[in-house]
Amino acid sequence: MKLVIQLVLIVASAFMGYLIYDSINGKIQLEKEVKERKLVVIERLEQVKEAQINYKKVRGEYAKSFEQLRNFLLNDSLIVVKAIGVVPDSLIGQEAKALAMGIIVRDTSKIAVREELFKENFQQVVDSLDIIPFSGGTKFGINAGEVEKGKVKVKVFEVTAPYTEIFKGLKTDNEGIDMTQSMILGSMTEPSINGNWD
Repeated sequence: MKLVIQLVLIVASAFMGYLIYDSINGKIQLEKEVKERKLVVIERLEQVKEAQINYKKVRGEYAKSFEQLRNFLLNDSLIVVKAIGVVPDSLIGQEAKALAMGIIVRDTSKIAVREELFKENFQQVVDSLDIIPFSGGTKFGINAGEVEKGKVKVKVFEVTAPYTEIFKGLKTDNEGIDMTQSMILGSMTEPSINGNWD
C-alpha cells in the first residue's frame, strides 16, 4: 500500500511539474508571438506612413481612404528636383543668389510613384497596404482631416489596428494583454505622424 501511495505521489508530482513547465513555456511562446506580430504590423504601418507623406507632398493633404492611397501609388507621380552645378564657396548659404546668377540650375521632373516607392515589392505592398496582418483580412481603420494648433490649421491622419485583430487566434486571456487597446499611427487630435509604439 505504501508503495502504491509513493507511485501515485511520484506520478502526481511529475504531472504537476509538466503543467508548470507547460504554463511557463506557453507564456514565453505567447510573448514571442506577440512581439513578432507587433513588428510585422509596425512594418506595414510604416509603409502606410511613407505612402501618406508622399501623398501629402503631391496633394497637399493626407488620404482619407486606402482607395485614395492605392490610386495615388498606382497612378500618380512625384516631383523630383535636381540641382545641376556646384555652389562656390563664396556663395555657401546663398543658394538663391547662385541660382539667380545661373551658377546652379534646378531641374524639375516627374517620376511615377511606383518607380520611387517600395521598389523591391511595390505590387505586394499596394495589394496588402490596408490589411491588418494576422487578422484574416480585416482592414485598418483610416481617417484624415485637419486640426488647429496655435491658430494654424495642420493636416493630420490616423490609422488604427485593434489588438483583437492583431492577436487573433492567440490565447491572450489572463496573460496581461489589454485587448481593448490598438496600435495607432498618427493622430486626429495632434499634428503627429508617429506611432503609439515609439
